[in-house]
Amino acid sequence: MSPVSAAGATVVPATVRSIDPIADSATRALALLRRDLARGEALSAAYLAARAGLADEVGARLWTPGEQFDEAWGQADHEHQVAVLGALTQLGIPYKRNASLPGVGFDCSGLTSFAWSVAGFRLPRNSTAQIRAAEPRTWDTAQAGDLVRYPGHVMMWLGVGKAVIHSPQSGRHVEIKFIANHRFTRSSVGDPTQ
Repeated sequence: MSPVSAAGATVVPATVRSIDPIADSATRALALLRRDLARGEALSAAYLAARAGLADEVGARLWTPGEQFDEAWGQADHEHQVAVLGALTQLGIPYKRNASLPGVGFDCSGLTSFAWSVAGFRLPRNSTAQIRAAEPRTWDTAQAGDLVRYPGHVMMWLGVGKAVIHSPQSGRHVEIKFIANHRFTRSSVGDPTQ
C-alpha cells in the first residue's frame, strides 16, 4: 500500500457526532495517540489509559476481557494502532454501498480504506484488491489492524480471537463481532503496510 502524505491524510471529522459510545472513546484515544506521535515521544499515560478504557468497552460488548484487546493493541505497531482506532471511530455508522464517507456510510472496503487512510496509507478500493495487495500473514504473525477477508468481504482484525470490525451489508451498521467459524476457516489475513 502507498503511504499518504501528512497533508493528504484523512482525518475524522470533529463535527460528526457518533451514535455509539465506543466510537466517542475511540475518537478521544485516537486524538491522544496522534498527539503523542506528533511529539515524537513515548506513548503518554493519558493515551494508555484511554486505550485501556476503550479496550474495556470493546471487551464488554464482545464478552471478552478488555485486557486482551489492550494487550493486542499495545503489541501492534503505531500505524496499526491508528488504523484500529480510526475504524472504531466509525462504529454505528450505516452501511452504504460503494461508499467511504466518515460519519455518513461505508461498505466493507470503504471502512478499511478509511481506517488505513487515517494511519497514512492508501488502500485499493475493493476487498479483493486490498487483500491481494497486503502482505500475507498467518494468524500467529498477524497484528491488530490487519485485514481479514473471506470471499466477497473484507474486515479489520481487532487482535483477539476472531474479533473484527466491519461494515457488513445493507440495513446494518459498522459493528464489532466475532467471525463465524465457517467464515473464519475460509478467511485470509494480510498486512496492508507492507
